[in-house]
Amino acid sequence: MGALYETVRRIEGVIEKKGLPLYKTRGLIGLRAGFLLGMVTPDTPDDPLRIAALRAAARDVLGEPM
Repeated sequence: MGALYETVRRIEGVIEKKGLPLYKTRGLIGLRAGFLLGMVTPDTPDDPLRIAALRAAARDVLGEPM
């Protein structure tokens, strides 16, 4: 598993911990990051730009650094 996939998993954990609606929150983060989180699989190659965009979007939406 790559860092991109692990970041998505951590984001889902934070969403669950905060009791936020999973699909709505994932969708909002995906819109801000520029790609759908559901399309990230364990085999998805890591891309530093996508990881940075995902972390920034998650920080904006969830209010926590990833």
